[in-house]
Amino acid sequence: MWRYIFRRILSSIPTIFGALVVMFILTRILPGDPALMVLGPAHASPENIENMRRLMGLDHSIPVQFIRYLGQLVKGDLGFSWHAGNPVSQELITRFPATFELTTFSLILMVLFGLPLGVIAGYYRNKAPDNIINGVTVMGISMPTFWLGLLLIYIFFYKLGIAPPPMGRLSSEVNVPPVVTGLLLIDTLLNRNFPSFLSALQQLILPGITLAFFNLAIIVRTLKGDIIETLREDFIRTARAMGIGQKKILFKHALRNALLPTITMIGTIYGFLLGGAVLTEIVFSWPGLGTYAVESIQWLDYAGLQGFIIFYVLIFMMVNLFVDISYRLIDPRVQLD
Repeated sequence: MWRYIFRRILSSIPTIFGALVVMFILTRILPGDPALMVLGPAHASPENIENMRRLMGLDHSIPVQFIRYLGQLVKGDLGFSWHAGNPVSQELITRFPATFELTTFSLILMVLFGLPLGVIAGYYRNKAPDNIINGVTVMGISMPTFWLGLLLIYIFFYKLGIAPPPMGRLSSEVNVPPVVTGLLLIDTLLNRNFPSFLSALQQLILPGITLAFFNLAIIVRTLKGDIIETLREDFIRTARAMGIGQKKILFKHALRNALLPTITMIGTIYGFLLGGAVLTEIVFSWPGLGTYAVESIQWLDYAGLQGFIIFYVLIFMMVNLFVDISYRLIDPRVQLD
């Protein structure tokens, strides 16, 4: 297995380099001048702009800038985020726990509800349970994430008043726990701060549901199709002929074989979400990676945007590697080549 992991890491180097090249070019063709954005109109004299561009390393050609940036990366330096006033690595490390907590919470919701609904829909194909679940999944796929988030805020916060204000990870009425992991649910428990724990959990519910609903529909549809196909296989017919019960056939034989494609889908979704659930984070003022990426674009913060993309590519590749390894754990017949 370690040889497989090592080969995967080596094979990912060209992908990372290609992403670097594309990302570097795309950031440079964005309209506007980063130096002007940092200085502001009041201080944007030609001399100040020239000095700022020199300070930001933008006074050279794009190839020279790229070579210098590669040199920084080799040293582990992602650059300085001018709009945030901190090194890019510090911003990413600070904001990642917020995105990780939100996406992991939504992933738990997706798995808890998606797997049972997918099994039920596949087993009761074209019957009432399948039709009801199909209606829910169609609604989930067709409903824009930002619209669902705004709708939930309007209903549960504005009209019913049972949800907290959509203003970040923690209510202003409770104490912020000392940072241990950056994950508020864990940090509040470690400090035995139960009011803050409840506040952090309440703040997670609406954005977690918003993020989970669309992806839940994808998981349900994927698993449903795989369950239907698996139930048609010869070994299922053989199991039925041997008198094995329907529940055992469904959960021990059919579900186990149908899970592999669904795990791939779940891993892909999780990898995308860890890169920053941009719309959900914006709607709920969530201080995560997605919000940071949008801010970097708005401020033409090249270093911030480049650092975000590199971080995203690495996270996505790590999640995919974990998914491939999990195949072996679920089905020993799968060989890691």
